[in-house]
Amino acid sequence: MLPDFADLDLRTLSRQSSHPVLAAVASGLLPRMLRGEPAMAFYEDGPYQL
Repeated sequence: MLPDFADLDLRTLSRQSSHPVLAAVASGLLPRMLRGEPAMAFYEDGPYQL
C-alpha cells in the first residue's frame, strides 16, 4: 500500500524543494489542487508520446 500524502503542502513543496524534479511535479499538481480536482499525475500528463 502506498503512503497517503493528502496533507502534503504542494505550495511549499513547489517553492522550497531543492530537488528540481520534485518541485516540477508539485508545481504541475498545484493548479489541479487549487481547482478542487484530484492532485494526481498520469503517464499521459508527461511530455512523451507513444
